[in-house]
Amino acid sequence: MKKHTILFLILLILGLLIFFNIQAVTSFAGRYIYPLDDAYIHLSMAKNFAEFQTWGITQYEFSSTTSSPLFTFLLAILIKVFGNWEYIPLVANTVAGLFLIWISHNYLKQFSKLTYTIFLASIVLLMPLHLMIMTGMEHVFHTLSMVLVLLAFKKYLEHETPRGFSNLALIAILATGFRYESLFFIFFMCVYLFFIKKEYFQSIALGLFALTPVLIYGWISLDHGSFFLPNSLILKGNTNNGLVGFVTRMAGNGFRGISVLILVLILIAQIFIKAKGERLWMNKISKNAIPLIVFCGFSLHLMFANFGWLIRYEAYLVVVVLFAIAPFADSVFQKRTGDVILKTEIIVFLLVVFCLRFIPMVKNQTLASKNIYDQQIQLADFLHKYYKDSKVVANDIGAITYYNNIHLLDTYGLGSIEVAKLRKDEHGKFADTKDLKDYIYNTSRSQDFDVAMVYHTWAKMPDYFTKVGTIEILDNYICGGSIVTFYAVKKENTDKLRSQLVEFSKQMPKDVIINIIK
Repeated sequence: MKKHTILFLILLILGLLIFFNIQAVTSFAGRYIYPLDDAYIHLSMAKNFAEFQTWGITQYEFSSTTSSPLFTFLLAILIKVFGNWEYIPLVANTVAGLFLIWISHNYLKQFSKLTYTIFLASIVLLMPLHLMIMTGMEHVFHTLSMVLVLLAFKKYLEHETPRGFSNLALIAILATGFRYESLFFIFFMCVYLFFIKKEYFQSIALGLFALTPVLIYGWISLDHGSFFLPNSLILKGNTNNGLVGFVTRMAGNGFRGISVLILVLILIAQIFIKAKGERLWMNKISKNAIPLIVFCGFSLHLMFANFGWLIRYEAYLVVVVLFAIAPFADSVFQKRTGDVILKTEIIVFLLVVFCLRFIPMVKNQTLASKNIYDQQIQLADFLHKYYKDSKVVANDIGAITYYNNIHLLDTYGLGSIEVAKLRKDEHGKFADTKDLKDYIYNTSRSQDFDVAMVYHTWAKMPDYFTKVGTIEILDNYICGGSIVTFYAVKKENTDKLRSQLVEFSKQMPKDVIINIIK
């Protein structure tokens, strides 16, 4: 079987996976629903920037809610050109996914047919690519840009031309713009250029180019009264939480990212085997330039970034590691005599990662979309029917802002900078602080808010809010909580909100449990 035939079959498999997932979601929702509310955060911000020139989760104020400024900006351009369509991220991700497969094909075709087949299939199935496309998030673009950065760096080391460096610098800017974790790897590229290649100017220049999106976006955010970094990085990042908290979160990352750790074991074996015959440390390092950069970049991600949440945070790591170990695996596979154990281990490790990443997602991907449909889409529809231009207190904010024009008080802090400032030292613990409760109390009362729809475990509401009812979803996998509580902010609106919930409950999915408090 020719490699182009294998490529066609893998593309066919990808298409079928996307088709069947859309069919599964459409069967209960009537349309495709993204498996993460975060996708609607990107859409909401992109819509507001395209239509109202406001970089924010609502059209009324700036908010540094996105953790991928370049992806949100790209969606805003597409919305401006083609109009506000909720499936623009799906189409854009599909195009990026096809580019990723094509780049992978061109890279892997230099190897044996066995290596080509195993690794091209692994890139699609272990990521897994269809899931990252269907999330409507930035991860396909980030993975594509990171692969291009590695290939550009490899090419620059081989030829060291000015054009090669300019290409590397440009792609580094894009990679950082899509996700700041790209800097983990680019930093070690700079270290390699500085200490191993003695190219001091190129090292510093590459670092400055890569930092450009961070510096520009940080300056804009500060100018609007926000943090230098996006709110999500401040509220979720593994920093400033003491040594014990740092180690605990890193251990949690290791547990959630066990699938990537398995691949990294192959990477470590590759580094030791390739360095074994070299006496000088400089030669050991230069022989393993790409594998060492990937290992060090992975280590920084393990320490400071996140894993999990629909296995998306580490998806790019899977592909990057696969690119790094492909040449080594090919040399192992092509040896007619040699270490049979090593050949077997590579295959077994890839199969284990397949079982850890792909197989659970066959069920969980559809379940996640079901959760979002049952909860976030229902909340958005409720607001659209009764409060589409009102002032709302909430703490999961994607769909409800995308489908409506509400004024928002986000008690989590992603969409409200004053809340983020109060919560920045909690590190995801949802501490019930007096300052936060007072801020919700004062803001809701002074600005005349109408209704609150919150996970009560994320933040306690003021005593003068009247609890009217709850909705509860079953088999919660992806939402921040299974129960959302409705409050009337003004006592005189209690009966009105209660009757609205009763009326709306008639059109909600049958397996959503609604409880009206009388």
